[in-house]
Amino acid sequence: MVYGGYSYIDEKYKPSKNDFVTLLWVKGEGKLEVLAEMVGAESSVGTWTSISTMNDFVWERLRARVFDLKKVKENAGFIKVAYPLEHFDHDNLPQLLASIRGNIYGIKEIKELKLLDWSIPEKYQKFFKGPLYGIKGIRKMIGTTKSKRPHVGTIIKPKVGLSPSEFADASFKALSNGLDLVKDDENLVNQAFCLWEERASKTISKIESIGEPKIYVPNITDFIPKMMERIEFLDNIGWKMCMIDVYMLGIPTTKLIVDELHKRKFMVHAHRAGHGAETRGSRGVGFNFWLKIFRLLGVDQIHTGTGVGKMEGSPITTRNFGQVASQQKVKGFEPVFLESKWAKHIKPVMPVASGGLHPGMVGAVCEVYGTTDVTLQAGGGVHGHPQGTEGGAKAMRNASERAAKGGVKVGAELQQAFDKWGFIDPVDIKKQFSALRKNRGNLQKEMYKQGLSAVERFEGE
Repeated sequence: MVYGGYSYIDEKYKPSKNDFVTLLWVKGEGKLEVLAEMVGAESSVGTWTSISTMNDFVWERLRARVFDLKKVKENAGFIKVAYPLEHFDHDNLPQLLASIRGNIYGIKEIKELKLLDWSIPEKYQKFFKGPLYGIKGIRKMIGTTKSKRPHVGTIIKPKVGLSPSEFADASFKALSNGLDLVKDDENLVNQAFCLWEERASKTISKIESIGEPKIYVPNITDFIPKMMERIEFLDNIGWKMCMIDVYMLGIPTTKLIVDELHKRKFMVHAHRAGHGAETRGSRGVGFNFWLKIFRLLGVDQIHTGTGVGKMEGSPITTRNFGQVASQQKVKGFEPVFLESKWAKHIKPVMPVASGGLHPGMVGAVCEVYGTTDVTLQAGGGVHGHPQGTEGGAKAMRNASERAAKGGVKVGAELQQAFDKWGFIDPVDIKKQFSALRKNRGNLQKEMYKQGLSAVERFEGE
């Protein structure tokens, strides 16, 4: 079963605390063991043939070890691979990814390859500072430290097309009627009909007239020089928050921009536009993999899905994303995701639930995330309210307070939202989590029997 003259399978190996571990689905031409050897070799020290330059140091200290294989078919299954910390270049994430997420995707014998999750040793995490503010810092920023309710926000809709004045007016209506946050959408930056600087200036001026702290995150995503100009502009007017499209920027640019924002004491809101291009299907990388990277790099908020809205993602996997963002240690559920453990200095990131939300979903989403460590964002679910943006904002705020505290009455605006869009009973979500607790072992057996298709059903594809 060797590949290139060496075997990378070592089922007796037990990963050390300084190993990276990846969890993958692999399917292709030939036996799973052969495919696993290819992954181990090509992602670490090997190649397609034996080489005269191989030596004991390289082989014993730097090679990857495939230490766990769960065969679904002769040519398909789940594998876990351990990589020694010493294999990688200090804090150079691009170099690390070139290994574990690099050439292995080009091997012609491998037809399906999904990097489902990974674990990052604490020793490596120490090279990164993580979020500047995190959940506690954001709540302190806008005076909700003692509140038990989730933050509520909106994306100004339509996504593109409004003038700067129209955008600012909509933002004012939303925030002055109970919301905590407004944001640009992911594809609105500096179009001719809504120039960035004019939009930011007018919106911030309107928000400051409200008289209480609020969050507005203008989208600065662009080439680096333009982003630096926008950061400078916001800093000069004292507005210390903004949004970036992290998938679009990639790791090196995200790190550069986040480091600059941290120097200037900015809060960083991360949009995950484009994640589906990597996370969906049988060839790609699961969202947990990237979520961990963005927490390392130091974003303060990041979109993690809803579990009940228009985007893919089940309540169970969405809860896991929320926990990986906001907690220090998270129990694993293989073969879907691994246990996560964060170094003490890496602050919790506030998950942002966004995508097809409306006030009738708030209780259900809080069943997924809890009520204190999440921001609930509704775009159409605010601006599409029968009483417009003002009514939608009041309904979202009312729904958030009801979710956090029993006995809060349904206001007129919230009832109108229920009448228009309906109501998802949180009890239905509770039942799903209860079923998971009761059937955990059987669900895992089913996934190990059926493979990636069963994982996808579990994830809500």
